[in-house]
Amino acid sequence: MIILPRPTFSILLTLTFSGLLFFNTYGQQRCATVEYEKIRKKLNPKLEDEKTFEKWLRDKSSLRTQGTQRTQAAPYKIPVVVHVIHNGEPIGTGTNISDAQILSQITVLNEDFKRLNADASQTPSEFLGVAGSIDIEFVMAKQDPNASGTNGINRVKGNKTSWTFNDNAQFKSLSYWPSENYLNIWVLNLTDFLGYAQFPISTLPGLENSPTDPVTDGIAIAYRDFGRGAFNLEARYNLGRTTTHEMGHFFGLRHVWGDQSSCTDSDFVTDTPPQSASTTTCPSHPQPHCSSNKMFQNYLDYTDDACMNLFTLGQISRMTTVLNNSPRRLSLLTSSGLLEPIVNDDLGIKEIVSPALTSCGSEVPTLKISNDGANLITSARIQIKINDVIQETKDFTLNLDKLATANVSFAEINLSEATTHSVSFEIFETNGVPDAKASNNSKTVSVKVAAKAGLPISSNFNSFPSNWSIENPDASLTWQAIPAANGTPGNKAMYINLKSYENIGAMDRIVTPLLDLSNFNNVTLKFDRAYAESTGDHLKVLVSSSCNYDGPVTELFNKSGTALATASITGSSFVPTNASQWATEVISLNQFAGQDKVQIAFVVVNGNGNNLFLDNISITSGDFIDISLLSLESPSPVSCKKNTAPIIRVKNSGSVLINSFKVQASVNNGSVTSQTFTNASLAIGEERSFTLNTMLLKSGNNNLSFTLVEPNGINDILPVDNSINVTRVINSSTNLIPLRQNFDGTSESWAVFSKDQESSWVSVSTNKNTSLVYEAFSNPNKGEKSWLVSPTLDFSRPLKASVFYAVSYGSRSGSPNNDRLQILSSTDCGVTFDKVVKDHTGDQLAVREVTSFWVPQSNSDWKRQYLNLDSLVGYKDARLAFVVTNDNGNNLYLDDIEFFIDDNPNPLAISQLYTVYNSPLDFKITFNLPERENVRLQIYNTLGQQVIDNILPETLNQTYQVDMTQQTSGLYIVRMQIGNQLTGTKVFLSH
Repeated sequence: MIILPRPTFSILLTLTFSGLLFFNTYGQQRCATVEYEKIRKKLNPKLEDEKTFEKWLRDKSSLRTQGTQRTQAAPYKIPVVVHVIHNGEPIGTGTNISDAQILSQITVLNEDFKRLNADASQTPSEFLGVAGSIDIEFVMAKQDPNASGTNGINRVKGNKTSWTFNDNAQFKSLSYWPSENYLNIWVLNLTDFLGYAQFPISTLPGLENSPTDPVTDGIAIAYRDFGRGAFNLEARYNLGRTTTHEMGHFFGLRHVWGDQSSCTDSDFVTDTPPQSASTTTCPSHPQPHCSSNKMFQNYLDYTDDACMNLFTLGQISRMTTVLNNSPRRLSLLTSSGLLEPIVNDDLGIKEIVSPALTSCGSEVPTLKISNDGANLITSARIQIKINDVIQETKDFTLNLDKLATANVSFAEINLSEATTHSVSFEIFETNGVPDAKASNNSKTVSVKVAAKAGLPISSNFNSFPSNWSIENPDASLTWQAIPAANGTPGNKAMYINLKSYENIGAMDRIVTPLLDLSNFNNVTLKFDRAYAESTGDHLKVLVSSSCNYDGPVTELFNKSGTALATASITGSSFVPTNASQWATEVISLNQFAGQDKVQIAFVVVNGNGNNLFLDNISITSGDFIDISLLSLESPSPVSCKKNTAPIIRVKNSGSVLINSFKVQASVNNGSVTSQTFTNASLAIGEERSFTLNTMLLKSGNNNLSFTLVEPNGINDILPVDNSINVTRVINSSTNLIPLRQNFDGTSESWAVFSKDQESSWVSVSTNKNTSLVYEAFSNPNKGEKSWLVSPTLDFSRPLKASVFYAVSYGSRSGSPNNDRLQILSSTDCGVTFDKVVKDHTGDQLAVREVTSFWVPQSNSDWKRQYLNLDSLVGYKDARLAFVVTNDNGNNLYLDDIEFFIDDNPNPLAISQLYTVYNSPLDFKITFNLPERENVRLQIYNTLGQQVIDNILPETLNQTYQVDMTQQTSGLYIVRMQIGNQLTGTKVFLSH
């Protein structure tokens, strides 16, 4: 008789995301309003909290019921300006969406808020009694802030091809109309969220709002989720409901589930049923939930556009109260943007296209003008002055209909270098008569012309060079020179206080003089930087040929976070104290050799992280050789092979082809061996892996050292990045599956690895007896990793395999820090871990949000995770690694790792040693033994005849199917010998 492991079943793997995070088909999340408000609160601690705002709203709602509020005699009219942040495409292409797409979205808003939407008929009957409408009309602005005519659409070419939530202040600063008079909507290539809105504020006495608060007030929407109709829209979000959803937030509505995770949490609206989580996709009605049915058709849930169709009366009442009381909401109702311009012959200057704030000296002055009046404009007389001296008065022949725009240009001008010039324009005549409105007839730009310099140039910033410049667009914190240790006594460096910089996304630049490289073939940029690791801050190096960094530029360098860091994370304001906290960058400028206008800017983008320092910037001519040792790719931190051929990753960071180099290597501080690579042909900027000669390692820890020397037979210009020293562990322990590891007893065959003095997995007492924990809560060193590696496991025998493990994690309240747990697999006993089997972030693992360090107290504080390991079946030398990456979030616990020789995601859970249960033609036995051991199975019929006598080898947690098809119906005795225990069970078989 053959006894086989239980047959496998198909597996449906469902990915779930916490709270408000839902990924659409191209990786964006649905709505960032909640995260946005958390950041506003962080930047402006005096901003009211939820409790304070809701009390104000209740008080105002109470007054409203007493008849003391504004009486609505006509529709609420809201002037809208849509800022299209595009990438230079023609109108109607890509990010530069068409007028028709924009107007389709305004139509959707007016229909949805008035409940004139065609799909209102799809509201379930049980919700019809609370479905509400508001007599509101969203109107494209008719006047701009200068009282000029407008169609309410403002198109601006951005300086990035895509944007994220973290760029909020940056893209909004490109185009903004006063938020007390206009509802600003920014439409752009937003890649991480479909959209988000700025929540209204109250009028409570003493409330002090950030001065940046008004200039970011409005709504941001991804361009493929804005509008309705035959446009390039996402299939699930093609009916304009993303903007309807965000408009609800703009007028004070919260998500229907209250952004919490229990049925008692509230959106502060009484007629929306209780809901403990968002609803995704578009389910069928009804959806029983929290003792009622979900109102997933509400615009403030997360369903697909086609599933949304109502606001409730309570939500309408809440929005009406906000409209009638909140600053920058009430004032919209009386905005001049709602009024038509009343003049006839009115030509306005929309913007100065050229020159910009900075210039290389030679410019063709260009204006963008618009017909802001009622009549056709056929001619105009416009004057340009430089430093109040008339440069040219020019008559232009035009053909501009109402609201039409055109660019007009003047004769080329040459501005003297290293000087700031005032360039002003003024319209004198329109259609042969004085222009009817003077308020939009003139504009002036203060143009700073770059100084010129030859090579070489350099600065150690002990004093700031007179021919360099600092650009500070927001007139807030910026670069300055302060003492900063780098090994040179009395050294100063350029520093910017990002730790105290409130304006997220603000850019500040250090700009070199204008360089003429026309007589050079090889040019090199070199600089030092220092930064204590944080998140959000960026350092970029940009090159411009127009001295204007809002125009086309070339990006040479862009790093942030761990990549930018030269020092460990610190809670204090960072100032480097020694040379080890600095890094040197060497960058080839050969692509600009031969050009006569080259200017370089060092640009910091503020993320409110920590301080950044720059020093010793130099630009010199001539080739340079720089080879970099990036990493040791093999062996991995824990493996079994003592004889190993290391694989290193090498990069040519210089300006010439590298044909040869040497690698010096040593093990455990032993003798140094040298290996020469010839005919390497490592191109400029190329990275490649190289396999070294075999090394002999010992069991346990090994210290490995590698250094690159003599690229092309000469010294490296930057040897600081030529060496690495690493520890590698040889662990030859082996085992079989099935296997269980709960860390209560011996676990020597499992290896823990962390480099240098970094934090490690450690044993700790929990409600599960002993567990492993990675203590991230108290570890400020973001990016540190710790490995827990299994013994080498034999997967060659089973046909299927899986593993379960228990994780416990509580996300830290109010913190964006998100620790990470990855499961890696190896099929060569750990020499390489070439596959990420699972990648968890802390928010996916968290059972709840907490304010202090996390300690599990009960079984409900743990999540049991399942992984299919069929990809390892057939391999004799497999290994798993549980790798945690610290983000200074909270403590992460791991326990109950259990391997099965099956891939069933829902195995039978039993508390006894085994259980026997029937099926029509046979029966099954599921085991749950404390240790793996051989089990003897004997089965007897009622006549005492033995029908089965088998040894079940290496039994632990398997389920066996016993084939009884050849036996007659009746009673059978199942006798089981497990170690010294002998038990019997009766089973009735019925064919």
